Amino acid sequence: MPILEERSPVSRLVAALLRRRFWQRLACLLLFLGVLLTGVLLHDRQQSQSLVPLPTAIAFQQFFRRPAPELADQTPASEIAWAHPNNYGERLRFNADGSLVDNEPLIVLHETFYSADSAIDWFPRGDLEDSEAASYHAIIRRNGAVISIVPAQAKAYGAAESGFDTAEGLETLYGDPEHPPSVNSFSYHISLETPLDGQDSDPPHSGYTVARYRSLAWLIAQTEVPAERITTHKEVDLSGERIDPRSFDRDRLLKQLRQFRDRLATGTST
Repeated sequence: MPILEERSPVSRLVAALLRRRFWQRLACLLLFLGVLLTGVLLHDRQQSQSLVPLPTAIAFQQFFRRPAPELADQTPASEIAWAHPNNYGERLRFNADGSLVDNEPLIVLHETFYSADSAIDWFPRGDLEDSEAASYHAIIRRNGAVISIVPAQAKAYGAAESGFDTAEGLETLYGDPEHPPSVNSFSYHISLETPLDGQDSDPPHSGYTVARYRSLAWLIAQTEVPAERITTHKEVDLSGERIDPRSFDRDRLLKQLRQFRDRLATGTST
């Protein structure tokens, strides 16, 4: 009987390398890895492109910079009364069909209808149904104090069924087939405290104080949102039910806003 020589691991490796089948398998493996790597790189590229910050995202991330020193003498009193997380959400960037929404920031003005304190008591509640969830980013009291309710980078539930009409068409976002379209994902909502003679649903009322217009203009002046993208709940409402802010003097706001922005442009503090 012939004696079988035991082959070392090195010998077996050399023999395997000499076989044609080994090289075929290696080529297939390298081809598979190449295809897989290409797919991963393309996916990452698409993901990085989809994550490029949009104008809206950039604006709301830095919506209120450090208060401008040129307007320091007009800085209103401030308060913080954060809403419960159930009463605000994440700004959406895509419609339900996957199409991208990259509208420029919009400022929507409201009124509280009742006291600012009644709104502050409502927004921190975490037991509200989805249909009851509501919030503003900020409320301005009768004395001009600014109350922060929802962080600027988050989506406040200020205008449920809404759209902003422009020459290019209606700006809105269809984020959920079960809910109406809304401007909330690209809007910043500011509510003016209703005067005592207007705490009902009957228009008009006595209007807003000098302090409220000044604080509103100061707040908007911290941003680069142009005057043509400052609107009201009534103007964006698609249901035809919203009437706020009642007795609002847009010209008065814009005049004050121009004065503040002129000071910012010239760098003057008085």
